[in-house]
Amino acid sequence: MKEYLLAACLLMILWSNRDRLPVEYQFWRQNETQIQVLNRSDQDITGVGLVVWATPHPLGNISKGLAKELRVPRQRDTTEVVIRFKYRQELIERHAGTLNEENNYRMNILVHFAGVVLTEYGLEASAAAESAQ
Repeated sequence: MKEYLLAACLLMILWSNRDRLPVEYQFWRQNETQIQVLNRSDQDITGVGLVVWATPHPLGNISKGLAKELRVPRQRDTTEVVIRFKYRQELIERHAGTLNEENNYRMNILVHFAGVVLTEYGLEASAAAESAQ
């Protein structure tokens, strides 16, 4: 009986501290971040880059009507996403949103006319491409 009580106490301690475990051992959560940038504007956007997990990730140029995807491992529980790109001659930098477990670490960023940025959370890449059309 003591063994069961000891095992139950150990499990409760582990469960209450589950968020303090390093990310690579949190098997119950999504471990990959997926961000797709869709260019729905009237022209190509250049110098596209994302800042995710406090690290810049250059994506290069995205032609109008096309998309590029970024997949990186999750490093913490929450991150802010910032997109930077050049639309015509103007350098645009926008806060795209926050990625966390609630949106399954998935984001679709749609760049529309005049550099307007919209964000959709939690969608698969193909579903976002279809909904953007």
